[in-house]
Amino acid sequence: MKKRSLPCADERQVHQNQKGNPKPSGISAVIMPLASRFWIILLIVAAVSAIAAWAIPKMVIQNDLMFMLPEDNKAKNDYMDAEELLGNAGGIAIAIQSPDGIYQTELLQRVRRLATNCRALNLKIPARQLADRMELSPDHALALAGWLQSIVSDPDFTPPMLADMLAAPEELAEAVVDSLPAQLTVDDPDALSEELADILASRALAEPSLAAELFAFASRATDRRGHFRSIWVDDVVALTETDTVWPEFVDQAGIVEAMSPYGFDSEEDLRHFADALLEAGAMGSKAVLAFTSSQPKPAGISDRFWASLEQDLTPEAAPALAKSMAGAPKQIRVGDLVPREITGEGMPRIRQRLHAWSFFQEGVYSRDEKSLLMVVRTTPNLDQPNRECLLDAIKTEVNRVFGDGRYPIYMAGYSVVDQAVARNMHQDITRLLPLVFGVVALFLFLSFRNLAGLLYPMITILLAVCWCMGAMALLDVPLSVVGTAMPILLVAVGSAYGIHLIYYFIHRQAVVNHRGRAIADTLDGTGRGVIMAGLTTVAGFASLAFNDIVPLRDFGVFTALGVFFALLVSLFLIPALLMRFGVRPPAQGPGREAGKRDNAFNRLIRGLSRLSARHPKTVLAITALVVIGSAIGLTSLHVEMNNVTFFKKGTDIRRADTFINRHFAGTVDIRVIFSSTEANGVLDTEVLNAIERLATTISRQHPEVGKTLSILDLIRKMNQAFYFNDPAYYRIPNKTDLAGEQTDAALTAHLASYIDKYQRDDTRAFIDGAKRQAGLILQVKTASSQVTRDILRSIDELLDGPLGRSLAQKGINVHTTGIAALYVESEGLIVSGQLRSIAVSVVIVLVLVSLIMRSLVYGLLSILPLCMAICVNFGIMGFLDIPLDAATAITACVAIGIGIDYGLHYLNRYRLLREEGQNQHTAIVNTAETTGGSICINALAVATGFSVLMLSAFVPLVNLGFLIALTMVTSSVGSLTLLPAALTLTDRDEPEPCMQHVSPLKE
Repeated sequence: MKKRSLPCADERQVHQNQKGNPKPSGISAVIMPLASRFWIILLIVAAVSAIAAWAIPKMVIQNDLMFMLPEDNKAKNDYMDAEELLGNAGGIAIAIQSPDGIYQTELLQRVRRLATNCRALNLKIPARQLADRMELSPDHALALAGWLQSIVSDPDFTPPMLADMLAAPEELAEAVVDSLPAQLTVDDPDALSEELADILASRALAEPSLAAELFAFASRATDRRGHFRSIWVDDVVALTETDTVWPEFVDQAGIVEAMSPYGFDSEEDLRHFADALLEAGAMGSKAVLAFTSSQPKPAGISDRFWASLEQDLTPEAAPALAKSMAGAPKQIRVGDLVPREITGEGMPRIRQRLHAWSFFQEGVYSRDEKSLLMVVRTTPNLDQPNRECLLDAIKTEVNRVFGDGRYPIYMAGYSVVDQAVARNMHQDITRLLPLVFGVVALFLFLSFRNLAGLLYPMITILLAVCWCMGAMALLDVPLSVVGTAMPILLVAVGSAYGIHLIYYFIHRQAVVNHRGRAIADTLDGTGRGVIMAGLTTVAGFASLAFNDIVPLRDFGVFTALGVFFALLVSLFLIPALLMRFGVRPPAQGPGREAGKRDNAFNRLIRGLSRLSARHPKTVLAITALVVIGSAIGLTSLHVEMNNVTFFKKGTDIRRADTFINRHFAGTVDIRVIFSSTEANGVLDTEVLNAIERLATTISRQHPEVGKTLSILDLIRKMNQAFYFNDPAYYRIPNKTDLAGEQTDAALTAHLASYIDKYQRDDTRAFIDGAKRQAGLILQVKTASSQVTRDILRSIDELLDGPLGRSLAQKGINVHTTGIAALYVESEGLIVSGQLRSIAVSVVIVLVLVSLIMRSLVYGLLSILPLCMAICVNFGIMGFLDIPLDAATAITACVAIGIGIDYGLHYLNRYRLLREEGQNQHTAIVNTAETTGGSICINALAVATGFSVLMLSAFVPLVNLGFLIALTMVTSSVGSLTLLPAALTLTDRDEPEPCMQHVSPLKE
């Protein structure tokens, strides 16, 4: 290294202080005048802290996947567009296990009651909120919610009109009674309406703003885009709420007449028997004969008639019955799969209808027929606060209906996982933050062995955490899963600056025996290192501002702000406290026992540095081998976004998700959207065949796909019903099936007529009203983004081939979306953001250190142990199969932000000693004895603090705690070994001292 001409202001100021010059002229010249005004600093700190404490309760927790993605993200907007067009595809899944089977009257009655109660939540939720706000009775609140819902459905209704109605109680009572909801059962509806009208009228007189408040309450949006007003539940899908399709006879007189010669004397039984045969597709004579032996007794048929069939249904009677049924007039019926009145006698028909359509299997009932699944489909793009409100209300209804524990209940889905994440985040903060405070406090006390050495750094980190969280609350920035680590990070990191200042102050006070001079020496001797460390840490975390993942971006920006707060407090409040109260040197034990322990620690650090300086090439070779080994592990590193795996095995969320994925089609969906510019464009047979080939191929290639659903299932079933439920006709019709004109246009019209026979609620998830867009739903049995990525890659390969080209020729545009696709999008942004953030932070730190120390070589040396630590971090992740996710993605930036401190402090102290005139070897040893101790204390304090995260309820935070603790160890060890080795090879020239100084270590 060339001889440097770096100014020696810091050393000169220390030397002047040693000679008794009380006038500061270095960094202390800026800080000491303010630090000496203790009460002014205390007043400023108290004022800022009061503002932060006032704001913190306003902070909200946000863990929504949609929140992670920027507002202009295409995948996010495609997802929201699909939700608005085709409705919510996921929803809240409720699995009900019945060891005795699903064909239980009491079970199905409960399921229907729960479904009815969930549908009613669009009124019950606002009714409960109104009851709390206005102190109304449940009946009055429900009546008011029903009336408000009715008036806001009129787009011309305005707040002034509402105010006029509140001023006229009689008219108001009439309006209320006309809009009473069906769920409200009272003996005297008129009296209830009059009571409510009087209450509202009197409130309106006392509160002139009541009309505007009620109107705003009723018309508030519940979705992210503001398109839906006071609607939480869009639909409920369950066995008892599902429609099916079957053919039925319009007139059975011909059947009765044809069978009279064969001894069928009960016309009612015969009619029911014929209906059962038709619905089962048993229209041939052989099928008729086989029916009685292969099927249970259908509903509506007497035991006597069923028993007589063995004798009366002869080989001669069966063809006659088949012929009469074929000639009888029929119609297609779309109706309830489960009758309105649920009885034990009707169970065989329910079973028959379920088995007649594979569409239902693993959708509403399990393959073993011992579990049912209800899915509450939420309003499209329902925002997180309203999803939480809805989920709480659903849990209340579930407990009301199934609270006796007879049937085990499992709940899963996007909303359930998000709520569990939010609750665990709150528990983690309240449980781990005090613990990490305690751990760091204990470590500081054991290190300094006095109260001041404990309290001063702890005050710093407490203020930094408080101010940072307060700033987030004031700026309406929510706390995310990653943000949960922020307070713990600030506790661990914010103590560093105070540790270095106090550690150096204790050494200087022992030399000069004057508190003011010792503080000035401390600021001038190590202040620049502290400032450099703080600014580079700020830069390291601020680099996350370049990340597209919103929680990571917020985490980086506000952690950088918190570190800056910690730096300010350390530079101004700690000197003020030291000046006013001082700090007692560490107590020594009897005799020289304590000193021996201290000397042993110093000898270890000194010996490590000497060894590295004597064998620099060996150290560099070992480092190279470590980096190569880490690179091998890096090849196994994988990215994973799966909120379910945030939870440890054995938790309720994991058990419920496992149960539902094992017994049903899956809890995660991928949507493939096919779009045409023409009405009925997606009903072109080539398009439908392409959808079918895509679904079949993906299901065959990926066993994780539990089920595929599309409009094809509904068309096939309607076509089968059109052909008397003959299983051979469970297919897409073609032109040759048409009775009249056999053209493409006629076939498209025929298919459209099939779809129009269903209720719109039955088809909405698969096709829009104009039939320009259709969706193929892939239900996946895992939320793993790796699995989804493989599925999406297979879809892209198919669309890049002949199948995609045929669709393009038809003018069909295809894209994928769904919750699973959003996980993959987040995964991609994490990887790109990670690479960008690392590159930006390394460059910023390099430039910043080079400018501050006025040496590019020192800048390069400062990041040397850091780069090694990052390589080791990612290598260990690969070897231990720890995925790169939203939490572990910040480890590199944390390593850069914190780990750079160790190299900076080391190099800053080494530079000072060299400029004092010490030779290379002496400077390395003395740096290890002074700064090396504070580096070790700081690294162990941070590592110990972050180890507390391993007690978190979240697996990613457990991994994050382990990785950051590991990074602190590797970066500190790298600073104490790699830097001496590198300096031995690069800094060979003996520098000329800028002036003669007396080494503080020799005083």
